[in-house]
Amino acid sequence: METFHKLNILAHITFGTLALLVGLGPLLGRKGGPAHRRLGGWFLGLVMGVLLSAGAGLVFNFRPFLTVIVLLTTYQAYAGYRTARIKATGPTRRDGLVAAVFLVGGLVFLLALPRIRLVWSPVIMYSTLGLLLGTTCYDLSRYGWLAGWRRGAWRYEHIWKMVCTYSALLSAFAGNVLTAYQPYSQFLPSVLGTSIALGLMAYTYWRRQPTASIGAVVA
Repeated sequence: METFHKLNILAHITFGTLALLVGLGPLLGRKGGPAHRRLGGWFLGLVMGVLLSAGAGLVFNFRPFLTVIVLLTTYQAYAGYRTARIKATGPTRRDGLVAAVFLVGGLVFLLALPRIRLVWSPVIMYSTLGLLLGTTCYDLSRYGWLAGWRRGAWRYEHIWKMVCTYSALLSAFAGNVLTAYQPYSQFLPSVLGTSIALGLMAYTYWRRQPTASIGAVVA
């Protein structure tokens, strides 16, 4: 078992490092093109490798913060991928079921948190859980405004979730490597990721305005 644990750690580090490197492509490159989709697919595959190895690692060494990060990142990566896939139809029952499962899982973990010995800052734990619960509640709300979501909200949602997936990986990496700088090494990557996501969302909105205006004039 010890050999498997060491191999799993090596796989986790390898997948995580490659995910952080490959993820820079869709994050910094031109959005929506073939390269963006191809690199995004690779990034998603590597993220799944990170999460599977992290899940296996929790069997040997349970860490509350890493468990929460795995929950959040798994859902963000899945939901961000699905957002681009269902942009024409809107969320399906399957999407609602997955959101509900992660919402319940997050609530159970939140209720159990006072009984868990926390090694990392409680602020980080609660804010990460809050993000998971907020995201799943938002996703469940989409059924009430499907028309508006299909008209363009899905773009901003896709940006938010995929950038947050990247920043969650970066937070886990920095928090484990730069332990002397905790809790800053834990939450500053998330702050940076949030800023980048908001900036990209604003840029996307601004870039689409001339097209919308021209379309209104022609109509």
